[in-house]
Amino acid sequence: MIEGSFARRKLTASVVVGLLLGGPAVLLAQTSSRVTGILEVEVENITTYLADTSDYSKIATVPNLTAAAPKSFVTLYGIGDIVAVNGKPARGTWSVFTGLMLLAPVQLPGIAIADTFRGGIAISTLEIVNPDFSPRGSIMMMGQAGGPAPPGGGAFALRFGNMAIAGGTGEFVGARGVMGETSNPLEAFRFASNSEDPSVRRNLGGGKLHFVVSLTN
Repeated sequence: MIEGSFARRKLTASVVVGLLLGGPAVLLAQTSSRVTGILEVEVENITTYLADTSDYSKIATVPNLTAAAPKSFVTLYGIGDIVAVNGKPARGTWSVFTGLMLLAPVQLPGIAIADTFRGGIAISTLEIVNPDFSPRGSIMMMGQAGGPAPPGGGAFALRFGNMAIAGGTGEFVGARGVMGETSNPLEAFRFASNSEDPSVRRNLGGGKLHFVVSLTN
């Protein structure tokens, strides 16, 4: 009985990690004639803050490393530094807000039963500036975090995420398309409590992600 309980907990933990950090890797070979450009964006110092602190006075106050475990129906805030766009030095900020749902076609305690693998609904922004801090513009995205790439994503080496580009500003006004990740998200996220002081994010360190933004007309 004890061994069975341990096995179920281990399976649950692996499903949660898969939902949040990518799920099954799927590379599809479809292409789209509407693609007008590809942006490859490198992001570093990624930290994701889970809303696990009920005492409002303690939020964003702890100057040391914290840790938090992802759970269904918990909100998550992610922040990272853009360091390169299409291989050239750049600056800027990647930010994301996610309501975790942890969807999976497997019935496990704490996991939402569904027909798909996803982490939750996400709203994300890539705000890109030049190395001298002059602005270029922003790309706004929304969709489903985690899980496999959408149909056609494999043509651009997308492996994770199901995000649509809703629009943009600056040089990205009117942008449309899809966005996902190619690098292994398991190496990207440091899950912290929202009690951690975000002003020391770069000092404490975080993960890296390689985003691919496929722009269409």
